[in-house]
Amino acid sequence: MGLLHAWRMQKLTSDARTAFASGDMTFVAGFDIDTRARVSMRAIRKEIDKIITAVEPIGWECVGVQPFLASVHIEFVRRA
Repeated sequence: MGLLHAWRMQKLTSDARTAFASGDMTFVAGFDIDTRARVSMRAIRKEIDKIITAVEPIGWECVGVQPFLASVHIEFVRRA
């Protein structure tokens, strides 16, 4: 998962910077959960924390984390 994960995180932060620079008021990030792999809640929480720690320094503030079927959506708003 190493290089693929690093590329996805780089793309995520790039998208967050682009949205912030273009003046968007909200930004949504997320990831899918492989239901066949028996992913633990600890691993899911760790991934959520990684995304929040990567996006918040850009100028976004996390306002919600919601499960949706086999995925997780993380919502950010522009920091005031």
